[in-house]
Amino acid sequence: MMELLLGIDDTDVLGHKPGTGRLARDLGAHLEEQRLARLVGVVRHQLLVDPRIPYTSHNSPACVVLAIDDCTDGFTRRLFQEAASYILSRCARGSDPGLCLADKTKVGEAVVHFGWRASSEVVPKADALELGQHHDLLLEELGGTGDGVIGALAAVGLTADGNGGRFLELNGGLRDFGERVAASLLRERGITLLSISRNGEVVPTDAVIATGDWLRPRLVGGRPVLFVEQTEDGWCCFDRKKRHADADHEESM
Repeated sequence: MMELLLGIDDTDVLGHKPGTGRLARDLGAHLEEQRLARLVGVVRHQLLVDPRIPYTSHNSPACVVLAIDDCTDGFTRRLFQEAASYILSRCARGSDPGLCLADKTKVGEAVVHFGWRASSEVVPKADALELGQHHDLLLEELGGTGDGVIGALAAVGLTADGNGGRFLELNGGLRDFGERVAASLLRERGITLLSISRNGEVVPTDAVIATGDWLRPRLVGGRPVLFVEQTEDGWCCFDRKKRHADADHEESM
């Protein structure tokens, strides 16, 4: 079995639904329904927010992590074309979508470095296209200016690096946990619990985590990690306070 990273960006315009994060989740579900891949997760990344960049709301591309059994070039190209067709059928008129597909194990340092660059500086589309061609990646402009290839490639690089972004979906059930979840259940689902309390206590096996009905593990060390802290009311997700003040356009629609 092989894991593929499918990066997408710039699929929406202001006032249009769905946002890129929601479209990425729907795309992963679609590819699973078509029996082309198993949806492992969807990771949202944050790139540079700068007036020189024509982003929609947050400049946040998404990467769909997929597992496949057929590793032939013909199959991966078929999957890529199916993903491209789906995005074109759902993206907003006037958007500038881009799509990138790569074998996770073959994403090199140059692509990872490109993701780092895009998170802290303005990078030209030509750099993305040149890098994609040089490393024989499936990278394609799907309309408009095609600037979405920048974020699509960056999302692939950052996900391969494994130390940035947060999961919008994970193994098909991230949004079904509810407002209070047993620590043991989260661990069973492959989510590492990391205490950020001052003393760094280990989260007890019998602990119950208050999520505020908003569970978004971070991508740390190549795995989903949920930051939690102990308060007077018990164990809580660290990100709980940000939900209403900083709700993401891309993931909430």
